[in-house]
Amino acid sequence: MPVSRDSDRPTRVDVDWYSLDETCSHEEFLAVARVYAREVVAEYDLSASVSDLDWEVSTRAKRRAGAVKYRDGDPEMVVLTWAHFERQGWAATAATIRHELVHVHLLNEHGDASHGDRFHDLAERLHTHVHCDRFVPPEWWVVCTDCGARLARYRRSELVTDPDQYRCGDCGGAFRVERNDGADGTRDE
Repeated sequence: MPVSRDSDRPTRVDVDWYSLDETCSHEEFLAVARVYAREVVAEYDLSASVSDLDWEVSTRAKRRAGAVKYRDGDPEMVVLTWAHFERQGWAATAATIRHELVHVHLLNEHGDASHGDRFHDLAERLHTHVHCDRFVPPEWWVVCTDCGARLARYRRSELVTDPDQYRCGDCGGAFRVERNDGADGTRDE
């Protein structure tokens, strides 16, 4: 999965000024996230109304740092993942807020929730990522026995429980499943 490192570049809104740490409450976290989001919307002239969006913390998500929930092309809610904030800190969360605001803007302007060309262009302008780095180690790795491709799995899916029923999309090889046993909870990909 391609990852943009644009979130490491400074933005026109001072991320550090809004900084908070993982000892804050969910309510404080969301309050700061909304204030920061308003500044980003104003600075980059985005068509997003932060006040019209519901904001929520996910304590269950493990693969996504944030999400925009929408209905009939209209953005309704921004969800931010607590584990991402705890493990990666405020600067990474601020980049995720900018990422989600790109989605809101593109939904408002074009009805487009994808990570297509428009998204890439605006993400670069807002100095944010297109995809986030893994921040929670997977429970299992599904490994191709032929080409060595590695698929991270967080839940006990059919692929994890019955890998013989599947083939690698890259080379057609068979899969084996490894429980993640990395010393720090991760394994290199």
